[in-house]
Amino acid sequence: MAKILGLDLGTNSIGWALIDDVQNKILGIGSRIFPMGVENLGEGEGREMSKNAGRTGSRGVRRQFFRRRLRKRILLKALSEHKMCPMIALDFEDWKKTKEFPSEKLANWFALNPYELRYKALHQKLSLEEIGRIFYHLIQRRGFLSNSRKGGTDDGTIFKGNPKEGKIGITETQESIHDKTLGSYLFEIYPKENQPFQGGLERIRNRYTTRKMYVDEFELIWNKQSQFYSELNEDLKTLFGGRKLDGYKEDGILFHQRPLRSQKHLVGNCAFEPTKTKCPISAIPFEQFRVWQWVNTVEYNGKKISQEEKEKIVEFLYSNEKPEFKKIRKVIGKESAEFKFNYKDEDKIVGTHTISNLSNKKYFGKKWFELSEKEQEDIWHVLYFFDSKSNLKEYAIKNWNFTEEQAESISKFNVKDGYSSLSRKAISNILPFLKLGFTYDVAVVLGGIKNVFGSDWDNLSDDKRNFLIDNMEGIVRSKTKGGFIDIIKDILRNDYNISDNQLRKLYHHTATIDVSELLEKLPIGKEADKEIQAIRNPIVISALFELRKLVNELIEDYGKIDEIKVEMARDLKISKSQRNKIRKEQNRLERENDRVKDRLIENNIRITHDNILLYKLWEECKKTCPYTGNPISVTQLFSGEVQIEHIHPWSRSLNDSFSNKTLCYADENRKKGNKTPYEFYGNDEANWSAIKERALKLFSDTKEYPNAYQKFKRFVQQKFDDDFSSRQLNDTRYISKEAKNYLSKVCKNVIVSPGQATSNLRQKWGLNHILNDENVKTREDHRHHAIDALVMACTKLSYVQELSKWNQYKKTHEMKNFPLPWETFNYDAEKAVEKILISHKRVSNDITIRYKTIEKNGKKHTNKGVAARGQLHLETVYGQNKNCKSDEYVYRVDINNLSFSQLTSIVDLNLKQIILNEIFKKLEFAEIEFFNMMNSKVKNLDKTQQKKIKEKIDKILKETSFFMPNEGKRYARLNKIEPNDIKRVPVPIKKVRIKKVLGKAERVNDKIKQFVDPNKNHHVLIYKDEKGNLKEEVVTFWTVVERKRTGQSAYQLPLDGKEMVTTLHINDMFLLGINNDEINWENPDFEVLKKNLYRVQKLSSKFYEFRLASEASIQNNFQPFYIRIQSFGEGKTGWDTFNPIKVKISVSGKIKKA
Repeated sequence: MAKILGLDLGTNSIGWALIDDVQNKILGIGSRIFPMGVENLGEGEGREMSKNAGRTGSRGVRRQFFRRRLRKRILLKALSEHKMCPMIALDFEDWKKTKEFPSEKLANWFALNPYELRYKALHQKLSLEEIGRIFYHLIQRRGFLSNSRKGGTDDGTIFKGNPKEGKIGITETQESIHDKTLGSYLFEIYPKENQPFQGGLERIRNRYTTRKMYVDEFELIWNKQSQFYSELNEDLKTLFGGRKLDGYKEDGILFHQRPLRSQKHLVGNCAFEPTKTKCPISAIPFEQFRVWQWVNTVEYNGKKISQEEKEKIVEFLYSNEKPEFKKIRKVIGKESAEFKFNYKDEDKIVGTHTISNLSNKKYFGKKWFELSEKEQEDIWHVLYFFDSKSNLKEYAIKNWNFTEEQAESISKFNVKDGYSSLSRKAISNILPFLKLGFTYDVAVVLGGIKNVFGSDWDNLSDDKRNFLIDNMEGIVRSKTKGGFIDIIKDILRNDYNISDNQLRKLYHHTATIDVSELLEKLPIGKEADKEIQAIRNPIVISALFELRKLVNELIEDYGKIDEIKVEMARDLKISKSQRNKIRKEQNRLERENDRVKDRLIENNIRITHDNILLYKLWEECKKTCPYTGNPISVTQLFSGEVQIEHIHPWSRSLNDSFSNKTLCYADENRKKGNKTPYEFYGNDEANWSAIKERALKLFSDTKEYPNAYQKFKRFVQQKFDDDFSSRQLNDTRYISKEAKNYLSKVCKNVIVSPGQATSNLRQKWGLNHILNDENVKTREDHRHHAIDALVMACTKLSYVQELSKWNQYKKTHEMKNFPLPWETFNYDAEKAVEKILISHKRVSNDITIRYKTIEKNGKKHTNKGVAARGQLHLETVYGQNKNCKSDEYVYRVDINNLSFSQLTSIVDLNLKQIILNEIFKKLEFAEIEFFNMMNSKVKNLDKTQQKKIKEKIDKILKETSFFMPNEGKRYARLNKIEPNDIKRVPVPIKKVRIKKVLGKAERVNDKIKQFVDPNKNHHVLIYKDEKGNLKEEVVTFWTVVERKRTGQSAYQLPLDGKEMVTTLHINDMFLLGINNDEINWENPDFEVLKKNLYRVQKLSSKFYEFRLASEASIQNNFQPFYIRIQSFGEGKTGWDTFNPIKVKISVSGKIKKA
């Protein structure tokens, strides 16, 4: 071996180190920092999302608006052609040329009351233009298309409504309509001239409706009006209101529904059958597979349940969707407290959704289980692929002999969305072995062997087949060095004459890796990008794109790499839901630690990490030594009489987690030595039984220690995996395999490690001292990623085995010098780390010009567009009135979303005072006085008190309803006398206008005063004017997109500019406080330059913030970690003082002048 590359792959960083283990030298080392692939990592569904997700959602809304406008335009053209609106053909040509909607021509037409017309259309003759006005009104809101089975359920928000938002649900509207049309009903509740809304309504349209309501109304209106006009024939009816679902030749303009695009290409491939797509989680085989997989994990008092009990549970889960575990205990008659299960009574167990519903008496009942496998599959296919309720209902009556009621019910039944990790083929191979009682890991191996034999599996003799079935669990559990897969291959090769080609069909993470010719570099280009993106994990995709750049640059600089060792961050290897679960568990542990700290303070015990751990272990084992059964007092706990003990010895497991620790009296611990509890006590059966029984009681789950039962399982485990060293060096998780497969394109020897040994080796080799005075890891310096990568590159089996002798709880005098990779390793590492220049990926909003060619009527048309990857402006649209200064703008805020900071900016002074008066009623006098001081911007106010006042007022604003007094001004404004019987009701305040100062607002439309906040600065241009003075121009992303759209350069000199000096973007790299003539660009001194290398952290007008490139924390806002430039002179924060020199740092950390 010669060149070994160590990689520390994180969610937003890559540490790398390249060593030559023959010459014992560090060839290169560095850290690459890049933006994370998701926002709000670890915060779960709804919060954690891909950075593309926001753009995708906004794009969807824009498309929706565009399609709605397009429908209106197509309708207007059709209405014009049939004399049903005032427009003529010439008007459409003008519209196309001027891009201006002919609102003046349609003003009178739009002024017609559509609700009144919709009511009249059912009873009397209307003019064709009035009928056209009705159709234009219908196309603006077409209702929810409820005929789609997956479009929603009858108990969702759209049916129930949303009282908080004042939205009326479909159900209430349907009840109100009764035997009328929607239009007639809305006309009834529409306020008559000069009359208020009825029944407390604020708007008649604030409701959810269904497409069927509009369809029914259209049919009735057409049928009535066609009696008066012969031109309203069937062809015209199809043109306007046709629906294929209802037997028309085509969809009409009003009800045209674009078919949904197939999403099949988004379904991933099976982990074991790479050419097969994943199986839907609603499929019958998968639900059976999941039930059997779970059932085989159930145990009580450390023993697996019997096969008979498994079958009872399976039968129960086939009829239940999500029962509590206590019901399962009841099914097998083990409800008493003497049976300690590995699940809690309140745990919700995932049963079956499809099977339990279809076997319910309201559908197929018990007859479901009498149907053949094919018949069940056919029924599932119908439910999975039919998207129309009416079609499914009809099919159920005709083919399943369902009653009308049953058919109606099943038409609303939806199977679950989502996909498993395996294909149907893999599941069908594995399921038979799960049913035999094998746990998933063994069943997978047996399923793979069945796959190798194919149809010949059933033709094997009983002896040959049973040999494999009977011995496979032992082989899988043998923990043979190098893994069990080679043993299985040898057996199949030698005893069953299986070829190497067939052996590739085994289900194992090594079985699918193709051994092909190595590439010179990792491939780039569109096809290579698609291969990375197929992983469909935004965090991993971002990391692999950066990894590709880095590895290719290293190969270019150092040549072929002989071995690659990778450690991956946990967040890269787990799903969104798992990350959220971990964050919740971390929060729980923080609360527990705070509780334990309080207990320690009460007992006058010093708060240290070890004391917290001691106390928690003491509580968990019920203040009793699980080995001896003797109680432990709090005095004994901290006297040294009791020791922290590894259940599975450190020397044989390297497992230092909480789940592998408990307490033991020191004398007993010395006797037990380097053995597991079973190895030490197991020879005396009576004593071992008593110890097991005691451990079961002591390690029972509690609120504070919900995983104690798992510790009991570890405590009584008889077979112990001694092959910890190979486990420390190999991570077999899915994403780890993906990373390994990817890097295997350029290197034959790739190892992905879980990394538990890395922190231990880093500490033993003294590498923590490089970035920190104490021998503990610091995360405040980006170079720690490079140090971890160096440890990875140097990690060998011998070092991991050596670690087993070093137990922090059992220190001996021999534990002085841990073996180093080579004699001068510490010195070499320190020198190499000192020279690292951190590489930051520049944050840039990509702007690309895209051309799209389409063919229309035999002619090709090429469209040019600007694709901007990023938000052009904030969503709020601002206005301007006569009272606004040039930089002041007004926007409306919902009263429930009003915050403390907006209170003082309310435009309407009367409204502002009403809201403040209501707030003051809920504040103490002292709080009101303090608020007034805050409002007057009095300096040096107590920050804690300010925070309290803000939080209290924000809470009041959220919880309080505000009202304006009703002074009867409406009638005065209308010049009418107010009726005597009118009861004035206070007017609820729903929204308020807020004034805001915007430095750079962009006008959306020249004709109306609508403005947006461009928000993001793309760059700051530094230039010299005619007199040689330095000046700046802050250029927004909006401006750059406009420039690109019109074919201009993104970087332009202003009118008074003579020469461009430089540009600043976020994460641009600059050398500060050093002169150009001090730098040897041909052979730069990295150790000197790293002290002057900064990245641009924030940008605004004459306020440029720089952060030391190696600094990971943003807390230290002082030199040398942080520099701020605020002027162009030679002052303390002057441009000339720091003499910024723009540089480029490559992915691997090479520097050159930009």
